[in-house]
Amino acid sequence: MRINTLHIENFQGIRDATFDLGGHSASIYGDNGTGKTTVFNAITWLLFDRASTGAKNFTPKTRGPGGDLHHLEHMAEAQFIMDDGRLVQLRKVFHENYKKKRGAATAEFDGHSIDFYIDGVPVKEKEYTATLQALCGGAEKMKMLTMPNYFPEEMAWDARRKILLEVCGDVTDGDVIAGHPELEELDTYLLMPGTTRQFYSVEEYRKVAAAQKTAINKQLQEIPGRIDEAQRAIPEVDASPEEITAELERLEAQSQKITQRKATILAGNTATAEAQKRTAEADAKVAEARAAYITNASTVNAGINAAIGEVQRQIVAVRGRLNEAKAEAERQEALAERMAARRKELLEEYSRIQTEYWDEGEATCPTCHQALPADQVEDMRQQFNIRKSNRLQAINEKGQKEASKDMIAAAQQAAATEQQKAEAAEMELKGLEQQLSALQGKLAQTPPFETTQEYHDLTEYAAKCRAEEAEAGMDTSAALEGVNNELESVQGRARELQRKRSFLAQAETQRKRIAELEAREKDLSCQYEELEKGLYLCDLFIKAKVDMLTERINSKFKSVRFRLFQEQVNGGVKDDCEVLVPTAEGVLVPYTFANNAARINAGLEIIGALSAHWGLTMPVFIDNAESITHIASLPSQVVRLVVSEADSRLRLEVDAAETEGAA
Repeated sequence: MRINTLHIENFQGIRDATFDLGGHSASIYGDNGTGKTTVFNAITWLLFDRASTGAKNFTPKTRGPGGDLHHLEHMAEAQFIMDDGRLVQLRKVFHENYKKKRGAATAEFDGHSIDFYIDGVPVKEKEYTATLQALCGGAEKMKMLTMPNYFPEEMAWDARRKILLEVCGDVTDGDVIAGHPELEELDTYLLMPGTTRQFYSVEEYRKVAAAQKTAINKQLQEIPGRIDEAQRAIPEVDASPEEITAELERLEAQSQKITQRKATILAGNTATAEAQKRTAEADAKVAEARAAYITNASTVNAGINAAIGEVQRQIVAVRGRLNEAKAEAERQEALAERMAARRKELLEEYSRIQTEYWDEGEATCPTCHQALPADQVEDMRQQFNIRKSNRLQAINEKGQKEASKDMIAAAQQAAATEQQKAEAAEMELKGLEQQLSALQGKLAQTPPFETTQEYHDLTEYAAKCRAEEAEAGMDTSAALEGVNNELESVQGRARELQRKRSFLAQAETQRKRIAELEAREKDLSCQYEELEKGLYLCDLFIKAKVDMLTERINSKFKSVRFRLFQEQVNGGVKDDCEVLVPTAEGVLVPYTFANNAARINAGLEIIGALSAHWGLTMPVFIDNAESITHIASLPSQVVRLVVSEADSRLRLEVDAAETEGAA
């Protein structure tokens, strides 16, 4: 696609100009402020509705000393020669609308509108856009093929990367693994657990393995402490299991003999046994009478106790609601205070920005101290106002999102609501506590069992039985005391041995625990090493893929190179798409750091590769072309915009034939 003719009227200061390029490359000469960039703007506005500089709120209207000139039609029209030789004429007309309201003497301004034409026929914007989509592939593709700086500088890196992979082809994981024998084992690490044909991607496995390494490392750090704890828990025992068992068997036999002697002593005095029996029965009767007395007393208060239990349950529930309401009220009040403080900050910042005004001193060149061109000054003023408006709008959006009046009022209302809930709960709690006090006052007071006549009679009988038992047992008490002392000594020794035996069991348990921990430590170390190996293979894979993909893409370009990945501090890589441009010494530098000529030639080289891939050429504009001594060759039509102090009006020079431009 090439420009055959371009005609503009009342377009950003150019009243009427026609440029006859005939489809050839050309140069447009003019002093600063004569409208070279305006010609470029006319083409970009005609094709994809934006300024060549990327400025927002672009308008083709002409400005006079007092502001915009009104009641004019601002037109750009171009005839293009398509790659198949077909001629297509595109035209856009921007104009003001005026509407006379009922009863008014004059018409009032009612906004702007744009008229669209294809080959002289009026069309809707949708049809106009669809035609450009069919002819040139849409706005993004046209931007990439007309402006040398758009692809390497203005596009987002991920969008650039997507286009490069489309043009040059991506490299699959299988291609990388197949091309590098050292990655043969990688598939075994990427295989998802529990499956036979499902695999993680390399990035997915890196995340999984890194998380597993962290978890395993944490466990490995904890195990030595657990082993030390288990070792310190092993008790010291001064006998072997065999010695303890033999001694316990001997003591058991001795205990049985002593028990038999005790039984013989007790069997020799029936009177003592009978007395003991009567004493036990008397004590049992006292206990039974006490239990019956307590049961009867509880029955009297059963209903009241049930009511007390229900009120106590309600008190617990109401206290819970009270605490929740108070806490939520405090939280909402704090939130309202924070939002109010934030709103105050934003309002102060908003007021400060509103006081900023355009510095008229900016209209003077700081070097030569002469007034800058009016259109440049106006553009600078507009840019200042746009930036100021954007900053104010951003603050306003923050206020609406973070601390609007409605949000503060809502928090305050929520706090008030929760406070009301708390007050209601306090009143309810007070009422319940009064109910509880009243119920407790209704409980029947039963005198202690020890004050009853029944207790007095039963205990008197029990005392009598004990006196008889003491009298009957005086003969055998001395013998029993000796036997009991001997038996207690034997049983005490047995208990000590049983304690030592439990220590031995505890020691064995701790030794098994230590063995388990050591085995676990070894297993985790093996797992950690496997993960390290898997991650190492992933690093090899990524580096191999980087090399293959970078080589494939860079092979499509003569001098421009692309950095598709960035190495991270942790050794990994991150997707990227940085355009690298060679210096005169052959050193590759990022596009933004290269000089103007190198950047433009890099952009032209990229346009050539994209044009070849899509089979589509577009007219390419080069601004500030006077700073470039050598422009890279390109199959596209190239229009150079050259600053020329000698040309007070725009002058066109066509490469293929001499054609005078009009301005």
